[in-house]
Amino acid sequence: MSECGERVGDSHIVLGAGVQGAGVHRCAVRVGIQTWGSEGDIRPFVALGAALARRGHAVELLYTEISDRRYEAVAESLGFTARAVASPILTDSAAQAEIGLQILNTRNQLEQGLIINKRMLEPVIEQTYEAGLDLCRRSDLLIHHFILHSARAAADKTGIPAITVTFAHMLTPSRHVHPHGLPNFGEWANVIEWKIAAFALNRTMLKDVNRWRARVGLPRFADLMRDAWPSRRLNLLASSPALIDRPPDWPEWHQPCGFLELPPHEHEAVSPDVNRFLASGSPPVFMGFGSLMPMAGGLHLGDTIAVFEEATRLAGCRAVIQADIDRPSTDSILFVKRTPHRLVFPRCVAVVHHAGAGTTHSTLRAGVPSIPVPHVSDQFAWSDELRRLGVAPEPLRRTKLTATALAARIRLVLQSPRMKAAAGAISERMKNDNGPETAADMIEQRMKWNKN
Repeated sequence: MSECGERVGDSHIVLGAGVQGAGVHRCAVRVGIQTWGSEGDIRPFVALGAALARRGHAVELLYTEISDRRYEAVAESLGFTARAVASPILTDSAAQAEIGLQILNTRNQLEQGLIINKRMLEPVIEQTYEAGLDLCRRSDLLIHHFILHSARAAADKTGIPAITVTFAHMLTPSRHVHPHGLPNFGEWANVIEWKIAAFALNRTMLKDVNRWRARVGLPRFADLMRDAWPSRRLNLLASSPALIDRPPDWPEWHQPCGFLELPPHEHEAVSPDVNRFLASGSPPVFMGFGSLMPMAGGLHLGDTIAVFEEATRLAGCRAVIQADIDRPSTDSILFVKRTPHRLVFPRCVAVVHHAGAGTTHSTLRAGVPSIPVPHVSDQFAWSDELRRLGVAPEPLRRTKLTATALAARIRLVLQSPRMKAAAGAISERMKNDNGPETAADMIEQRMKWNKN
């Protein structure tokens, strides 16, 4: 038993007698965090790790990156440790481009997910499992990306509690939530359609999960969305409460906490060039696809940049284009390789983006309308969510992206005070959001680590 009154593992001893903070006596415990994916799958866990470290917990993050980004220095500056495992997943740029095109050209979102699962997740399951076992043996709790079933297996194998993090609230089954990608016949049909979705996932992705669990001597799961993905101890939904009224039929372990966003820190600042451009004329349209932007030297980076440039000309606006490219800027277009979205988006008139969870929340917090260009997976659901909220036009699928189509959507947004007002209203509702701190509160309360 820990001093906070909760058994935290058969062979795990809580470190320290506790720390004081905000009038609450907290036990300092060892928290392991494990995640996998692109930057958008890793930065939220860095933010959560920082919040837990500020409360005195000993935090260790393991991450598996599709590309070659590193997070050790940022984690160290925030008071905890990070280590890469099996990273980068894709070491060959040609293979990255080939897989990316295969996913983009696959229209069915389930099939896109299966490609990602087979080519970028399952190949690293053994390495992430072994690393997860080692992490769990040093930890009192494991927090992990909901899709990383090797982490869940490691926690189950070592007997420590696990908490999951999910990034899209609209993909959590409820009779009040319409399953994305299926016909919308209203609430009466949602229950049936969620069963159809569960059947499809269980016939495909669940097989890999259960195959691995059988291999390491763990019981099989009966249902992917109900049993395998979310922890029944606590599944943190990293979506702003400003976007959703919690459905009454969600099990109590599904809890929206707000987006897990890194606070501004010394590693991220607006450069003098960006400041000068933003101050030199009308607010620009920001354009970029984050980690899904074609790579430098790739076949399609030039084509994407050309579309952005022509759309800027056709729409008659200024633009900040984020891409890994060396190209001279002009009075109307500024090229940047990286810039902090949280600091730049509020100074823009609209944002063209891929509708990942992180960029979506950043645009909403900034009070700026979006032009979503979804590429894969939950980005289509987030695009529809933006449209439902009244802050974006009809999504423009990446494979349909042309300068003419993009310019038309930019003009529509710039001529729509209603979208700007809707974005401002959501930003106002989000002003007190602090996802990392709310999540840390929920974790401590669920684990009974607070002692008044």
